[in-house]
Amino acid sequence: MRKGRSRLFERGHTIVLGWSEQIFTVIDELVEANQSERRSCVVVLADRDKVSTEEQIRLRVPRTGRTRVICRSGNPLKRADLELVSPDTSKAIMVLPPTDLEADTMVIKTLLVLNNRAWRSPRPHVVAAVQDSDNLAAARLAAGEHGVVIDADDIAVRFIVQSHRQTGLSTVCNELLSFYGSELYIRAEPSLTGVTYGEALHRYELGTPVGLRRTDGQLLLNPPMDTVIGEDDGVIVLAEDDLFIKLATRHPARIVEEALACAEPPDLTPDRTLLIGWNGRVPKIIELLDSFVEPGSALDIAASHRPAADVLGPYENLTVGYKPCRPTSRRSLEALDPGSYQHVLMLSDESTDAEQADNRTLVTLLHLRDIENRLGDPYSIVTEMNEDSNREVAQVTRADDFIVSSKLISLMLAQLTENRHLHDVLIDLFDPAGSEIYLKPATRYLKSGAKANFATVIEAARRLGETAVGYRLGAERGAPPAYGVHLNPPKAARLRLTEEDHIIVLAEEE
Repeated sequence: MRKGRSRLFERGHTIVLGWSEQIFTVIDELVEANQSERRSCVVVLADRDKVSTEEQIRLRVPRTGRTRVICRSGNPLKRADLELVSPDTSKAIMVLPPTDLEADTMVIKTLLVLNNRAWRSPRPHVVAAVQDSDNLAAARLAAGEHGVVIDADDIAVRFIVQSHRQTGLSTVCNELLSFYGSELYIRAEPSLTGVTYGEALHRYELGTPVGLRRTDGQLLLNPPMDTVIGEDDGVIVLAEDDLFIKLATRHPARIVEEALACAEPPDLTPDRTLLIGWNGRVPKIIELLDSFVEPGSALDIAASHRPAADVLGPYENLTVGYKPCRPTSRRSLEALDPGSYQHVLMLSDESTDAEQADNRTLVTLLHLRDIENRLGDPYSIVTEMNEDSNREVAQVTRADDFIVSSKLISLMLAQLTENRHLHDVLIDLFDPAGSEIYLKPATRYLKSGAKANFATVIEAARRLGETAVGYRLGAERGAPPAYGVHLNPPKAARLRLTEEDHIIVLAEEE
């Protein structure tokens, strides 16, 4: 038992196969997800020493509440070792990608072992992620119909592109995907049959509707406000817990008509973006960014080596250039003339280890922020980091947003482990086609400083064909852990927003 080689006898447990830095986020989230359960169990099978593994988990996740965390020592690729964690009686299995060049190969082989296993009971659902988009099809084939595989590389690119265009989005996504706070649920509401989606937005006392799932499986995020809810449709609701989804039994919160704004949407103009650093995702970032920006927009890549000619274009809406730069050099950064750009996006260096890359990022951010202060705050700064623990350290730079792709992927895996039916919802939510998450100026919805409530914000967004899910307070943007983000706030609570604040909405276009 000390060596972690005894067989487990457990039912309804969640199995995590493999080991990486992401495991601490995963366990922490699964513990929070099971807070309302009388008892729950997370079992880790990794090719590591059991005592060392348990010690690291205790240090990084000290409070596990009613959830027992059990470790077993073994190779998930070996059938005999897999039997140690009793997969037949588990409720879900997560395949955690290791942090090495052969990560996808290990994930695919593990999925093959699980799919070809002789199961003695109904199979639990399996969740996994691949790092290279080219391996997605093979991984999904290996997983079979009981597996859900996400494309970590593609999702990271979407986060980076959308976050750099609207600072604060990464913070919203962290809040949305975490089990701390509000998360998404799909719930049948027969009493709303025949009601339009726009009317349903004001029918909830607790919880905020964001879309519908039709009986045929079709997902409609922020559908047209006159969409009629069918008898067997599910309502996609943002709530603190499924126990905290409640229809209003009395009159809904009053809409403060005099606080509503009639601001015109801003004119869309070409962007100028400075991308500092280089990693393997840059070509995909440029392709996706080209589909978002207005014609005539420009992107300059500042890196130590000139990109290949095909990376520089041509593109439909975007002109891509190159400027030589040593990111940690103040003189080199000043030569880029950062004040001539609206957005600065800094990528993590993948040629060195994660900690060293984050250290270099921190130095570059300090230089950029000091340059910006001297210029009078002309640009936003969004940066990619490897370790979430370095995010709080980097707050001294007052960067507008931090993207920790590995944590976002871990949060998504944990969500799908608890509810695999959310896969299509989450993928659709971050898809450039259809409705996406936007942070828009609060004065587009409410008059600056006017006394109102969130029900009034919901109504203002509804009249614009949008779904409001929360707001971000500018005065709190540097305060962890929420950084000013308030999702699914009480409908009737008093609210007074100004030009510094933003409304978080689902909308089809910016």
